[in-house]
Amino acid sequence: MSVYAETLPSAYLRGIADTSRRTALLMDGAEVEKSTGASWEIVTEFLRSTADALAENPQVAAVAQEAGRSDLASSATGLVRYERFAQLLSKDGTSRLQDAASTVAGYCQARLAVAPTAQELEWIISIAVNEPIEALAERNDLSPRGMYHRIEAMWKRLGVSTPVQGVALAVQNGWIAPPPYALRHPGGTSGTLE
Repeated sequence: MSVYAETLPSAYLRGIADTSRRTALLMDGAEVEKSTGASWEIVTEFLRSTADALAENPQVAAVAQEAGRSDLASSATGLVRYERFAQLLSKDGTSRLQDAASTVAGYCQARLAVAPTAQELEWIISIAVNEPIEALAERNDLSPRGMYHRIEAMWKRLGVSTPVQGVALAVQNGWIAPPPYALRHPGGTSGTLE
């Protein structure tokens, strides 16, 4: 850690220590799939060790806890790339930590929900109730072709390829309520399922 202490401001290092400790505490309480568990523990232990090692430095310890938070927030991206710290370890340790960090990063990335914007939610609801694309385009001051392009881009961003998948995703995530569906009863009468 002396490499960091010699090159980075103490308040910044305090921010890294505090962020590492908070993240380790959050990870301690998380339930993850069994296949990710060992990697999760490796990364959690690394975060604890990073926080402890930085806090042992007298210059960093002299900075009040959370005092480095604004320094860290203004100087770094929103994502702290802990796997980069692995380069300071032994060759075997580096490989093990990089593998664990990649597994944890992949696990977390797969569970990040990409949410639609308010305007996209309106589009999804309009599609769910079978509103004609022309009416939707007119309401949004677009040509029908432009509206199709915007909707296709929305489906791509949300990770689906069809309107049915998009509406299903929105319902599953609770972004919209299930639309009413027309049902045919065996006796020939129709009803609504809500």
